[in-house]
Amino acid sequence: MARKRAWAIGAAAFAAGAATALAVAATWSSQPQVTVSAKPAASVTPQTREGLVTAWTAELKKAGKARPDGWQVLTTDEIRARYIHQKIANAPKTKDIDPGMYRHTG
Repeated sequence: MARKRAWAIGAAAFAAGAATALAVAATWSSQPQVTVSAKPAASVTPQTREGLVTAWTAELKKAGKARPDGWQVLTTDEIRARYIHQKIANAPKTKDIDPGMYRHTG
């Protein structure tokens, strides 16, 4: 008699576990799926030399600077590097964005 009761309790526990697993699986599969785009996001950095010169000039103006003499002989990659450097230099600092979040670490 005790053996039948133990089997009945085990079967009930197994059934409860199986039902819980099915319920979790059902809700898991109904979650929104992530959509992956086939094409990459558009680049924020200009790709043409003319676009890079325009963007670089704008970043230099924000910093109160002008293009250096002889900038015309720079390659497109050099202009891109200088533009990205100036853009990073012009980026707001943490203490300017949210003074309460700024913490001097050393």
